[in-house]
Amino acid sequence: MRYAWKSMALLVVLGLMVPLLGCGGPTEIVVKGTVTFEGEPVETGEILFIPADGEGPVGAGPITNGEFSFVATPGAKKVEITANKVGDKPAPDGLPNYIPYIPKKYNTATTLTATVENKAENTYTFDLEK
Repeated sequence: MRYAWKSMALLVVLGLMVPLLGCGGPTEIVVKGTVTFEGEPVETGEILFIPADGEGPVGAGPITNGEFSFVATPGAKKVEITANKVGDKPAPDGLPNYIPYIPKKYNTATTLTATVENKAENTYTFDLEK
């Protein structure tokens, strides 16, 4: 009888530990890299890693001096990159007139893709042209 209680206790402890083991890899991965447009670093902008299947969270972060770093989940992604420059003339409300200069093929009609691998860090380079 004593042996049965010890066995039962061991099974309960092992059962409670299984969820702590996880699936063997990180679920949020650091993605970092560089973005250039026409050979120049994108000074300020935004980059999004959107799940290709439309399921799950979007990873996103700022681009500063051509560099970005944020966390994303593993898997295939569509990549959208946006950036604006201040126009010469102010907007009708008198505020700065921000004009997007990254072509739509890199944002609203993106052709960019990336695969976030299930490892601690992934590095990407996006060299954009007109």
